Amino acid sequence: MSLSASQAAKKVGKSVPTITRAIKKGKLSAEPRDGGGWIIEASELFRVWPAVSDESGATRTMLGSETPSETSALEREVELLREMLEETRADRDSWKDQAQKITALIEDQSTRKKGFWARLVGG
Repeated sequence: MSLSASQAAKKVGKSVPTITRAIKKGKLSAEPRDGGGWIIEASELFRVWPAVSDESGATRTMLGSETPSETSALEREVELLREMLEETRADRDSWKDQAQKITALIEDQSTRKKGFWARLVGG
């Protein structure tokens, strides 16, 4: 039984990009179709992934439980990264201010006329 990548994805509860990625990596054998796409033998597909009994149920379960938890974990990670970025920017701004103050002090010291004792010792 020959399947397209779309049909194969439904049979095993995967996405089409997952199927095509597996083909390109050599994990799943398939033949290219003349008009584009792939011809996948069912036995080859089930060698790599088990069949799902209820295609619509598998997709709903996959999207219903795994994706939201992944999404919330990724949202939390993004939030933490933004906090870290803000702290880093605040540190950078503080260091820039300190560097500008030090530069101003050095420039101020170099433009002042030397006093009597400095002239006396040759400085």
